[in-house]
Amino acid sequence: MQQVLALIENKKQDFAKLPLFSFMQNKSIHPKDRLSFAPIIIPLAMGFGELCNHVFREEPTTNEIQALLNQHTYEEHFHWQWLLEDIEKLDLHHCSKLTDAMLFSFGEATLKSRTVCYQIYHHTFQADPIFKFVAMQVAEVTANVFFNISQPVALELQEITGQDYRYFGMCHLHEEEHHHMNTPNIVSFFQQLELSDEQRQQAITIAELTFEAYTEAMNSCMDFVYKQNPTWNTKIFAESVN
Repeated sequence: MQQVLALIENKKQDFAKLPLFSFMQNKSIHPKDRLSFAPIIIPLAMGFGELCNHVFREEPTTNEIQALLNQHTYEEHFHWQWLLEDIEKLDLHHCSKLTDAMLFSFGEATLKSRTVCYQIYHHTFQADPIFKFVAMQVAEVTANVFFNISQPVALELQEITGQDYRYFGMCHLHEEEHHHMNTPNIVSFFQQLELSDEQRQQAITIAELTFEAYTEAMNSCMDFVYKQNPTWNTKIFAESVN
């Protein structure tokens, strides 16, 4: 498993270099605008909650890995509610009618966001718990990158509006950093797991394809920002992605 975890760590470093994260850290742009992509990730956040409840979790179980995954799903499955709450506070709900909201949620703009959950489902439905863990670990490290960058933006915005942003801010980051799965003894447990050559190759494939899906989703967020702000100074965008 150590080889798989090393691959995930390397992929995490590449993921952190995506244009969206440079954009989010560009303080020449208003903090609300740096979170304007939020509606795009609704299907990802809500879909991940569904995966926790109905795919990652399997009860009852006598498998130690599955038991750890089960506990993790109870820590993760409700976070999408904070996203909807933040979108209301940010006034980023673009649709006034249910039909428009459904067309947006299942439209082209959110396709890559939805695809993350499709990809994870493909690899984890009724799968060996070790493969569920690999997909969950990719979700964990991508979240670690995202929320470490979004948290300062949320704090900047809080100073302006006086409102707390639980999804993008400290509340969510604190939850991510204090998952039971991240405790030293659990980390050591997974590091010491022995995989067969076939398992290792399958785990690597899952990690790579899941990272690819998350990367495309983040790039689609950046595309959405560009399309929503066509008159923005191109120099600002250039600064944020270079």
